[in-house]
Amino acid sequence: MHLPRYIGIVDLGIATVVIATVLIPARTMYAHSSLKDETKQFGLALAEARTIAQPTDGGAVSDLARRLGDVAYKDWAIETAVRGAERSKGSPNEWRALMAASTAHVDKLDVVAALDYANRALTACQAVADACPSWEEIRMKLYQQHLDAGVKSGIDPRRDPKGFRAAGEAGLRSIRLNSNESESSSVPKGSGTGSPPAP
Repeated sequence: MHLPRYIGIVDLGIATVVIATVLIPARTMYAHSSLKDETKQFGLALAEARTIAQPTDGGAVSDLARRLGDVAYKDWAIETAVRGAERSKGSPNEWRALMAASTAHVDKLDVVAALDYANRALTACQAVADACPSWEEIRMKLYQQHLDAGVKSGIDPRRDPKGFRAAGEAGLRSIRLNSNESESSSVPKGSGTGSPPAP
């Protein structure tokens, strides 16, 4: 069965749009960097060039992700760090890229993903003790414990950032190293062995 088809006003409208699209030249588009500071722009470009030259270098990925986060390109920082962590699998400094992914997620207040990457960074650091200094491992452990305590508290950092921070700090053991107060308070006045009075 054949239905007769007539050209209607809709068909003419579609034909006009197609002809206009084909015949009218494209507009010239201009792009400018949103970074006005040339020093930051150069540093960001240099960090990006280093990751292109050495895609498996976790240190270069970490530097680029940090610089992107510093100029408030948080989504790009996450994407760069996560992709860099994938590319640097098995390299001695993989832990740096994983840690960069964790801190980039923290900047976006995505603490569950940040904790996951912190755990993976700590595991990767412990696997290559020669390439991961002990002070970096201790710093990562403290960071991971803080995040872990905050996540276990169930507090949403987007709604209650102070509560999340307090819950994270409660999970860490605090040690005070100010010994002058305890010494001066335990020495009786006039004994001459305490610290001299302030002028």
